Amino acid sequence: MKKTKTRKISLFNVVIMIFFGSAVIVFFVYNIIKVNSLAMENDTLKTELNRIVTVNNKLQTEIERLSSFDNIKPAAVDVLGLNMPTLKPKRITIGKSEIEELAK
Repeated sequence: MKKTKTRKISLFNVVIMIFFGSAVIVFFVYNIIKVNSLAMENDTLKTELNRIVTVNNKLQTEIERLSSFDNIKPAAVDVLGLNMPTLKPKRITIGKSEIEELAK
């Protein structure tokens, strides 16, 4: 029968394993903290984006309201003195030969 040798575990190997294990744990904890930080930043940016979209929609509605004919007409008549035409526009027809004559 053979004698089995018991292996001795060196102190250096134990220290290296503890150091490696602690480095892995620190790495995972750092990743969890970083992911939580990025998730909070992402949530903040989404909230800000929603606020900006809401403001843009309100501004677009305001632009459409202010650029309506009913809103512009009083300013055009009072300030600029513009009036709606009373006469119908006349239709002008020009033949091809007249265009060529003018081009010469």
